[in-house]
Amino acid sequence: MITQLFLSLGGNLGNTREIFEGAYPLIEKKIGKISVYSSVYQTEAWGPIPQADFLNQVVLVTTTLKPEACLTELLEIEREFGRERKERWGPRTLDLDILFYGDVIIAESDLSIPHPRIAERKFILAPLAEIAPTFKNPASGKTMVALLEECEDSSQVNRSV
Repeated sequence: MITQLFLSLGGNLGNTREIFEGAYPLIEKKIGKISVYSSVYQTEAWGPIPQADFLNQVVLVTTTLKPEACLTELLEIEREFGRERKERWGPRTLDLDILFYGDVIIAESDLSIPHPRIAERKFILAPLAEIAPTFKNPASGKTMVALLEECEDSSQVNRSV
């Protein structure tokens, strides 16, 4: 079965644009074809640790893998780009997150789909609203545009040039 998978890419260590460019072929090889790319957005770092701004992007992938297999492959891609999970919300070379996997809802200790904090994060909602404005979060039934309009996150999220 082919499923639409929304992934977020983020990073603020190293040349993030080059890292994204390097991650795309690995995503396509290991998970599935990327059919839509959002713009890249520059965003303030989220969380309590002072650090450089992030670049963020959302891509739409068509996959035949199950969600757990997607997660395994994404963690391996992160490791290939030097990602070390030392501190929560710390700086990173590459962060890959599953945002949505079709209309599936999963709530397990190691995997939550839809991503549990989508509605709180403008840096995810802005690129999602760009590429899939009418896609509905299966948990809330709200479109990406509606979630972005309701989002209370006041951080700066700007399209990067």
